[in-house]
Amino acid sequence: MIVVRLNGGLGNQLFQYATGRQLAHLNNAPLYLDTAFINANLQQQIWKYELGAFNISGIIADDKLLQTFHGSSFSSKERLLTNLITLGKNKKYKFDEYGFNEQVLNLRGNYYLRGFFQSEKYFKGIANILREELSVKEEFIPADNLLLDKISNTTSVAIHIRRGDYIRNLSTMNAHGLCSKDYYTKSIEYIKRELGDDVHFFFFTDDEEWINREMNWEINCTIVSGKSCVEDFYLMSMCKHNIIANSTFSWWAAWLNPHQDKKVVMPKHWANNIKTDDIDLNPGKWLVK
Repeated sequence: MIVVRLNGGLGNQLFQYATGRQLAHLNNAPLYLDTAFINANLQQQIWKYELGAFNISGIIADDKLLQTFHGSSFSSKERLLTNLITLGKNKKYKFDEYGFNEQVLNLRGNYYLRGFFQSEKYFKGIANILREELSVKEEFIPADNLLLDKISNTTSVAIHIRRGDYIRNLSTMNAHGLCSKDYYTKSIEYIKRELGDDVHFFFFTDDEEWINREMNWEINCTIVSGKSCVEDFYLMSMCKHNIIANSTFSWWAAWLNPHQDKKVVMPKHWANNIKTDDIDLNPGKWLVK
């Protein structure tokens, strides 16, 4: 069996699921999802389990199963104890850094994983499977036919502007930073050069006030508001092209965008002092700007 610990918001959960799913596929084993860490943060309203809105095949791990790995701690001592107590039958593996670690895909046997696994290289081998399993369940698709028709019938470009949680939390802000207005201006100019002026931009943001105050681009646009997290995600993925933030949320919306000729723009810095090109985040055809 493969168990993966879920941590963070929807985008992070998708990376963790996809990597666990690939490893389960390689091991011909079932995949279990540990939601305990997310559930522990519910009262602070930091994160919640989001994958229930998708057609995933993973199973929620219960306490009994986690105890077969000697609990959910990943300290060096606990990882050694797990190996010793189970006589090597069950093991734990963590990788908390950015970038691709090929050793993850070489793990064989029963493993409990912890990490963020932010690279397509972890799951490229089962891309077609994931595109099916990460389709949004019908009951979570927004019942906004006017907006869906507008996205479908225009040269639609999703723009993700993430500010709220990055601004409110100083440690998060120091770690991730914000995409600048200049990044969005250059990205919009690039899209217009490539696709012409007859494009329609759809803004997805947690800071509509900032857009209304700062946005002075002469473009056809719609600000999407009042939707749930999953609804925003679905709508972003349905747009024909994407300008993403330094956010796993919009990274996945762009990756799941089914249009073969899509253009995707991503920021050159994924976090403060961390360049996107240095951490295997670009699937290969996206423009780093």
